[in-house]
Amino acid sequence: MNDHATNHANHQGRFAILDALRFVLAYWVAYDHVGLFPLFTALDHGTGFGHLLARGWHSVVWGAPAVVGFFVISGFCIHLPFRHAQELPVARYYARRYLRILIPVAAAVWLNREFGNHQPILGVNSVLWNSVLWSLVCEEAYYAVYPLCRVIRVRFGWSALLVPTFVIGVLTTLKYPWVLNGTIVGALKAAVILFPVWLLGCVLAEQSDRIQAYASGRGIWGWRFAAWLGSWICGVLHFHVHWPREAVMLIFGVQSFFWIRAELAYGTRVRPMTALARAGQWSYSLYLMHIPIAAAIAGLQLLTFGLVGNWFLLHASALSISYLFYLCVERPSHRLARRIRITVLSPRVAGVTAASPEAASALAVE
Repeated sequence: MNDHATNHANHQGRFAILDALRFVLAYWVAYDHVGLFPLFTALDHGTGFGHLLARGWHSVVWGAPAVVGFFVISGFCIHLPFRHAQELPVARYYARRYLRILIPVAAAVWLNREFGNHQPILGVNSVLWNSVLWSLVCEEAYYAVYPLCRVIRVRFGWSALLVPTFVIGVLTTLKYPWVLNGTIVGALKAAVILFPVWLLGCVLAEQSDRIQAYASGRGIWGWRFAAWLGSWICGVLHFHVHWPREAVMLIFGVQSFFWIRAELAYGTRVRPMTALARAGQWSYSLYLMHIPIAAAIAGLQLLTFGLVGNWFLLHASALSISYLFYLCVERPSHRLARRIRITVLSPRVAGVTAASPEAASALAVE
């Protein structure tokens, strides 16, 4: 496929590079929670050198920055089909979003309880906000306010949204550090802090028509290394300097905007690995299920293969069972959501052609 055709396919259907990136981010979170490869376990940790290597290895991956990357991609996918249209069918938009997100969540919570996790559904330490699901509380808040934000953006521009939300986010971080305390109020405060990051994804959606392609892959690997380095620095600031998690996530969110923009530019010219892009379609299932699966494996006392064997068992189980969850739960909910059609009502704004209804249908449920 030539460059023009690749670019056209990206804008009229799916951004394959974002599918691939979604899987990378989901596995980034799972890799942190399920456990890093036991690379230096044979070393004597009582020595300074062995202790340094072990601690350095365990700081390589931290899942929180990956969640911020998800927020940028989420804002991008929500706003992309409607970045030029004058009107948004709000009722259909809400129906599609909540079907797409909440059906898998309900199934995951039920399975989590079946696997032995008896966290309450509501109240303090609820599984809905005292687990990885706290980020979905944020997402649901962002979906809820998106139609109003879009009206503000059309009338007053992005500055009217980004400036106050960044200011409010920083002030909230300063006044309420360590907000993720296992309560719904804490999760909603985190949503306020990280809201400008989600809006940056919307800004990126409007820039997607003007992103220039990279001529080669050399530049993108610099961006990828910088993203990892930024996440590592955020981990150091959080765990060793004791900066609040939400503060470092807000900082990394700004970096994620530029990194993901570079990925989009690279993806307009070079196709990502097909398997990686396809895996991105069930990344949400991996995000929801990796911890319950690992807990179930441990509860069944199947971890009898040594450190390396147990590591492979846990990660292979997390991947394979998450894929089955996608086939049985997430994909049917996705298809159900797609049956609710979203029509872009106004084809032109300021002389720019709107996204096609087919593109809106494909991307608005991501």
